[in-house]
This record gives sequence, structure tokens and C-alpha cells, in this order.
Amino acid sequence: MADPDDEQPGARPTAWHPTPAVPFPRPAPPDEPAVLTGTPVPPPSPPARSEVPGWPLRASWRPRVTAFALDVTVMTAPLLIALAYDDAVVAGLGIAWWLAWFVGNRVLAQGRYGASLGKQLTGLRLVRESTGLPVGARGALVRELAHVTDAVLLVGLLRPLWDARRRTFADSLCATAAVQLPD
Repeated sequence: MADPDDEQPGARPTAWHPTPAVPFPRPAPPDEPAVLTGTPVPPPSPPARSEVPGWPLRASWRPRVTAFALDVTVMTAPLLIALAYDDAVVAGLGIAWWLAWFVGNRVLAQGRYGASLGKQLTGLRLVRESTGLPVGARGALVRELAHVTDAVLLVGLLRPLWDARRRTFADSLCATAAVQLPD
């Protein structure tokens, strides 16, 4: 006579078998149906968010430049004013402001929420191409460092004008996209 707790034919496989420490097996998640059968099932590849109907459009070049100019102005103007003084303390405060604004606005805010101050004012968001979610602080920092490539190759900053997906070299390297939020 079969034990009623044994797996029945056609029943959902379990993700693991019971052990003395964990006596009850849990069902396998729906996206991993072949855990015990041994047949490899490739995960479905989601479509790029920019190709999904209703997803915001890629940001054009003008709002991106406007957002960047706003960020750089707020970040650099106090530094330049502080450097105009002959006082080392004031210059140090200007440098501290520049560094704090860069980390807080361009790395943390843009990474966590997808928008720096300039992007918020222009209605843009920075997202990961594969998921459409913000890139995180580490991703934003890597993207900012990759913008050095854009600056050195000057053409990288102009690349969104002719690239079909409106990307800079930094966007291509980091798999990110600047998108325009709907009005």
C-alpha cells in the first residue's frame, strides 16, 4: 500500500526532498518545473522594455544634454566660486560640495531612483535595459566612470543623435537606457 505522502504520478515535483531538519518538502517554483526530472529548460528571455507597448520612449539628445547641464551647473558653480577665494578652507568646502553632490546626486539618487536632479526636472529616468528598473548605486557609478570614454572620444556624447537606441558609449557598455517618462 502506497504512503499518501509519496509523490503521485502527475504531481508537481518538489524542489528538494525532506530531511530530518526540514521534514516537509516545498513545491518547486513554477518557473523551475524540471528540477527533479533532469531535463534542462531554458528560462524565457523577456523582451527589452523599450520594445514593450506602453513603455516610455528612449530619451532624445536635447533633454539628456539639458539634464546633464543642470547637474553640472549645480555641482560646479559653488566649486568655482569657492576656488576664486584665496582661502584654503573655502576651497576645501567647494571641493567637498562638488564631491558630495557628485556622489549624492549622480551616483546614489540616479542609481536608486533612476533620476538625478537634472533628470527629474526634464522628466527622464535612467534604467537597466533588460529590466526597466533603476541601475543601483554601483551601476550608476560604473556608468559615470564609463562616461570618461564618451568625454575622451567626444563623439560618444553626440552618439545618441544617430544611434537607433539613442545610447552613448557608456549606455552601451553598461546596458542602460535613458527613457522619457510619459506626460
